[in-house]
Amino acid sequence: MSRLLIVNADDLGRTEGINRGIFEAHERGLVTSPTMMVGFPAAEAAGAALARYPALGVGLHVTLTGAKPTLPPSRIPSLVDAEGRFARHPDALGAIAPREVLAEIRHQLELFRRMAGRLPTHLDSHHHSHRHPVILDALVEVAREHRLPVRRSSTDIGRRLAAEGLRTTERFDEGFFGETATLAYLVGFLRGLRTGVTELMSHPGYADDELRRTSAYADDRDRERELLTHPEAMAAVRECGITLTNFGSLCAS
Repeated sequence: MSRLLIVNADDLGRTEGINRGIFEAHERGLVTSPTMMVGFPAAEAAGAALARYPALGVGLHVTLTGAKPTLPPSRIPSLVDAEGRFARHPDALGAIAPREVLAEIRHQLELFRRMAGRLPTHLDSHHHSHRHPVILDALVEVAREHRLPVRRSSTDIGRRLAAEGLRTTERFDEGFFGETATLAYLVGFLRGLRTGVTELMSHPGYADDELRRTSAYADDRDRERELLTHPEAMAAVRECGITLTNFGSLCAS
């Protein structure tokens, strides 16, 4: 069997600096598949730019934490605080209404289709919020409606996706992040890649003022961008016979 690798760059559309960094890490490096956040001002520009990158598979980064909703807060009261914002993190979610979660995800998908001019190649979620059972149920329902693959954010999620007949990867790696986003980690990961389809999560970008103002994970994105375009990482892919692909290949298989 072949060793297939999807290098997914989360957060496309969050800021102009992230957009620029992700597209650069695709053109010059390993990134094959970003996921787009549609509720930020830079998402329109990201969607418009996709036509220039035909080999890039683009998914929807469902965002239900750490941002503003795309629907009016009055329509999703269980998901927002008094200021009309989502909880900062999934751990802070209260009793959320399944129908409201489903409505927001469907609206984000429609925004994606308008911005990108097509369906996403797959679904995943900001802060891995689909590890929450209510959010997972809604994401599965939307994925089934459109026959979309979903990120295997945990072993349990992988089992659920298999039971639902939804496509995903054999493995998912989230270790390339923060202090462990190093050249040694990346090259070691590539050299140890097993057969089948694996997804590596990443967060490349340029740390612009908007990102530094709104996120604790800012300057690290510059380092990730540099590592994902590093000659040693590119050489490891060639030497190990790894095929870089995106989630579109799961739909075609």
